[in-house]
Amino acid sequence: MKRAWALGCDMGGTNIRCAAVSLDGDVLMMRRGPSLAWRAARAVADNIAEQVNTLLADAKAGGLGAPRAIGVAVPGPLNVFSGTVMAAPHVAAWRSFPLRARLEAKIGRRVIVENDANAWACGEFWRGSARGRRDVVLLTLGTGVGGGLIVGGKLVHGRSGMAAELGHVTVEPDGMPCDCGSHGCLEAYASTSGLRGLVERRLGLARRAPLKSEMLDVEGNFSVRAMTTLARRHDRLALEIFALAGRYLGIAIASFLNVFNPELVVIGGGMAGALSYMRKTMMAEVRERAFTAVAREARIVRAALGPRGGVVGAAYVALNPPSKPPQSGR
Repeated sequence: MKRAWALGCDMGGTNIRCAAVSLDGDVLMMRRGPSLAWRAARAVADNIAEQVNTLLADAKAGGLGAPRAIGVAVPGPLNVFSGTVMAAPHVAAWRSFPLRARLEAKIGRRVIVENDANAWACGEFWRGSARGRRDVVLLTLGTGVGGGLIVGGKLVHGRSGMAAELGHVTVEPDGMPCDCGSHGCLEAYASTSGLRGLVERRLGLARRAPLKSEMLDVEGNFSVRAMTTLARRHDRLALEIFALAGRYLGIAIASFLNVFNPELVVIGGGMAGALSYMRKTMMAEVRERAFTAVAREARIVRAALGPRGGVVGAAYVALNPPSKPPQSGR
């Protein structure tokens, strides 16, 4: 007997993961390929479609048959109701790009397109750290900072599907520039790129100036993992930088607690591995700025699903597509 499943696809800045996910949220099969995000707009979309089609072929060969639904998670603000990507930080060519229409033309099936952080929030809600919860804030601390918001057991999209860009709340009014074009955003302090900016600022270096080799990965890129290793060795600079990032993370989380009163704040992404070095200053700001009762009741935990979070969440969204809210009169 064939097992019912949905296809979840999660596009990052470097890789794309596609998976067959059971209706219970189990990953039955997963494939990974390059995102090729530097290509032209249609070429990037066609690459996603090609990898989805490859997974569909593999699933058929493996006896799974056709999926119930297909969900694709991508970075950047997008209108989930029209499937149009407004702007994506890792795909410069995607500006008001009709991604869903392009994918459906190439795949030949209906596709649900969702923001990657929203999808991850759904994955954690379905099968991860937030399982059984109804009010959840999720933050993904990676190259940038993404956010997902679940209220009353439902993902919050807002009027045009672009709600919960939590990485772009202001934590320092006259702060560092952010890739979104503003300045002082949480992303400018608590992401990989933000952490590098803090290092440059602390050392008095120009933007993108060369850094010490112990702060870099094998490919010569700034690495949170390398900085975490330094912190583990009690490196003074690394500890100071993580403490500062934690402070700004705490400022933002305190605001989210006051506004949404969630049961749980879930933190995922590459920066989450350094949470132990940020927690002290983070919690100090939460206790200082959030209502005491709200801060005392909420829990702040790490995401549980790791690399599976995005594909599991994309499959969940595909099985539970968003319904467009009624348009209010003007």
